[in-house]
Amino acid sequence: MDLESFSLSNVDLLQQLATLEWIHNGDPAMLEKITAARVGYELYERVSGHREIEALKTQTILAIAKYIKDHPKASKEELTTEIVNQIKNFAQKVEKM
Repeated sequence: MDLESFSLSNVDLLQQLATLEWIHNGDPAMLEKITAARVGYELYERVSGHREIEALKTQTILAIAKYIKDHPKASKEELTTEIVNQIKNFAQKVEKM
């Protein structure tokens, strides 16, 4: 059995502590608050597209880094052109969301 599968994120740990509080003391208030916060955050992430934008940002940075690595002798103008093209590509993808 992999003990890593039992590992909890900070938010999951808080949720489990609130559940234990509820089980032992019969007071669901903390559990309700943490659950409401998690649901609210998840709805925000889904509606805002924040995760997708962050993924696109990471892809753009990696593409620029790859170009620099693959073209170590590129001129300043070539680097500028590539960076501008990557940023335009990023902006177009964000606009399509």
